[in-house]
This record gives sequence, C-alpha cells and structure tokens, in this order.
Amino acid sequence: MGLDLDALEWLQILWHRLVDKNLARPKAQFILWIACNNKLPCKERLHRFGLLSNNKCVFCNEIETLNHLLFECRITRVIWIYVLSWMQLTHTPSRWNEEIQWVMEKSKGKGSKASILKCAFTETVYETWLFRNRCCFGRSFDSENSRIGPKIIDTIVYRSWLNIKLRHYVAKLMMP
Repeated sequence: MGLDLDALEWLQILWHRLVDKNLARPKAQFILWIACNNKLPCKERLHRFGLLSNNKCVFCNEIETLNHLLFECRITRVIWIYVLSWMQLTHTPSRWNEEIQWVMEKSKGKGSKASILKCAFTETVYETWLFRNRCCFGRSFDSENSRIGPKIIDTIVYRSWLNIKLRHYVAKLMMP
C-alpha cells in the first residue's frame, strides 16, 4: 500500500527542489523531507513494523498511509483544497507522488507564485501531520479542524511578508 519503487526513487532524488529556498519553517521542511523519503511514521508503516495493532485513520477508519492522510481522507483533504483556494489555484488533489510532481512543476522558477506554493505545500503537510497527531493523542477533532486552514495561511503570510519581493503578491492574495 506504499509508493511504487520508481516513484519513491524519484522523490528521494528530487525532494531538495521543494526544500531549496523554501520560506516555510525549518520544522515544516523537515517533516516534508521525511515524507518525501517515505519515512513519515503513519499508522500503516508502524503497523507493518509491528509497533501498532491498529492501522486505521483517526478520522475515517480507512488504512492510514501517507497518501491517505494527506490527499484521500475526506477530513484532511479539505485542508489542502482550502489553501489552494486561498492561493486562487484550481486543482484537485490526487496521490502523494502526483501532488509532489504537480507542486514541483508549478513552483519552477523564482517568481512569487512559485515561492508561495512551495511554502504552502510544506506548511500544509506539516500542519496536517500535527493535526493528525493531536487527534491521535487526545485532542478533540472538532475543536481543531476549523482552525488549520487559517493557521496555515497566517504562517504563509507571515513568512512571506519578511521577503519584500513577495509582499505585493501576498497582499493581492489577501484581498477578497
């Protein structure tokens, strides 16, 4: 239920494109790096190593893989769609390796949109992972769910505002 070998090798070679000159917080970049190397300890992975007896998603009771957690689960998928909508991008999330490929294709170059997209993807992966962990370890799902998208956007705006070249683009995104 993991990534195929070719996709895994491709991600392990090219993950640096997402982290290089990324405005996201270092801890978010680290989680993205772990995910790109297929080492994020999702329940399916921990179950495979015999460390968990339950490999079900805390939100929907499907098997929790990296792909499921970030892009297939009906609860967490909405987070990425929310962030993309704020960025005025129309895109339907698919599988993990296709999302990485899409983000790398769209974030080529040095433009503002590319910088913001890399940051947005990285922060979304990180905050989704934190959300999952908080729900697994006792926090109420309902109290957390509605705040994640705005928190990601606040982080993107804050991190981007520090770069003078990005301020105009971020300001444009903030206008309704």
